[in-house]
Amino acid sequence: MSNFILVVDDDASHRTLICDALQEMGYATIEAKNGREALDLLEDDIPGAVLLDLRMPVMSGWGLLDALKKMPRARNLPIIIISGYGFEWEAELVGAAGYISKPVDLDKVRTTVQQIVGPPEVAMVH
Repeated sequence: MSNFILVVDDDASHRTLICDALQEMGYATIEAKNGREALDLLEDDIPGAVLLDLRMPVMSGWGLLDALKKMPRARNLPIIIISGYGFEWEAELVGAAGYISKPVDLDKVRTTVQQIVGPPEVAMVH
């Protein structure tokens, strides 16, 4: 795994808010606007974690989760589901490491990422 966090959401304002909050904490981030774009980015490197919206055009979060299951090098990749549709039980069902509801609470994002990935100085060493 690498030293960045991948944020996948079709809403550019959500991506920007989340990435800005994580970067302020010291995490490196990259963004994708849908599952297909995220999958293309994952061909080069596996991030330390993925924050994933479920409902997106082109390839949904569900589609990305299915694709990740087929990638042996992504087997232990922590996925944090971000959803405005109350999918917390489904996040647990697919083995997600965490769940954040929309509208996004940035304190919850910070806390969840730090609990799952570790502090930035530790996360960036992987």
